[in-house]
Amino acid sequence: PAAKGDAVAEGTKPAALTAPRDGAADALQTIEGIGPALEKLCHELGIFHFDQIANWGPAEIAWMDANLKGFRGRVTRDRWVAQAKLIGEVGIPEFLRRAKTNDY
Repeated sequence: PAAKGDAVAEGTKPAALTAPRDGAADALQTIEGIGPALEKLCHELGIFHFDQIANWGPAEIAWMDANLKGFRGRVTRDRWVAQAKLIGEVGIPEFLRRAKTNDY
């Protein structure tokens, strides 16, 4: 059995970066459902950019959902991938307009 605190083996860990590209992370809190604690946790897991989240498939989503300590299931529940894809497609101002009505 896995020791307490070990990562869950469910799914596939998303490709991680050791640091944000060009020294600047995207404002992941733009995604509804990501607050300061979850943004910090994403950074600790090597996730700094919207395009990283937008490229997750079912295996990566399953891994993140299982390994976000204290926030299990949030990636799916808050539709992070759909939101990140939309940010990439329409930009942050249009995303924020649509987010007011959950149009993503």
